[in-house]
Amino acid sequence: MRVLVLYQSRGGNTRIAAEAVAKAARDEGHTVTTKSVIEVQKSDIENADALFIGTWIQGFILFGVKPAGATLWVPALPSLQGKPVGIFCTYAFNPRGSLQALGELLTAKGAHIVGQRAFHRSSVGEGAQAYVRSVLEAVVTA
Repeated sequence: MRVLVLYQSRGGNTRIAAEAVAKAARDEGHTVTTKSVIEVQKSDIENADALFIGTWIQGFILFGVKPAGATLWVPALPSLQGKPVGIFCTYAFNPRGSLQALGELLTAKGAHIVGQRAFHRSSVGEGAQAYVRSVLEAVVTA
């Protein structure tokens, strides 16, 4: 399977999580490409059988928690029509409804969300193998 891992990172934690996701997919025997959301081209998405898309979480502990800049970069993505997508985020505190918000934005671009995972910045990438396996199994059985 051809897997595309997209990420939006500011401090590097989400890039590290994306690399862990990519490694886990490679370890499962898949062909993987990793790119920043600002680098992705329409052909990258068209050629992928499955996508993983991640961002960091911004906001204050009690309010304003959201996927960083997603209202700007998600609309700029090429169409995701019918593509199975696993979403992930990195966070310092509770990510609250950030993954749901990211999923809603991506669904509006045509994505079919098949899994999600939040990675705490103190243990970025921990659990990536199980997360990737569950997403890719959902893609195969869909």
